Amino acid sequence: MAKTIEKMSAVKILTISKKLFFGGFCLLPFLWVYNILYIWPVRNRSDLNPKVRQYLLMSGIMAAVLFVIFAAWFGVFVNHRLQWGETGDLLTVVLVKGV
Repeated sequence: MAKTIEKMSAVKILTISKKLFFGGFCLLPFLWVYNILYIWPVRNRSDLNPKVRQYLLMSGIMAAVLFVIFAAWFGVFVNHRLQWGETGDLLTVVLVKGV
């Protein structure tokens, strides 16, 4: 049975936070969001290493930056796909018929 985050040792929390942070760079950016949501309840424990808060801060920054990049790409793609012709069609996973 898995231990809850509140009952884990400070070293184990640091290890988990570090793995989730660096895992986000392996094309799994949702791990940054998960890191924040999972570690947030214990972020103010007195026995935690300050690195945990640093990993939480960096996870939040990286998730926000990636969200902005994806949103910008989505906006550009939606507005210019038809102008790109065949290249736009090649980038599209599902073609909308009749456009």
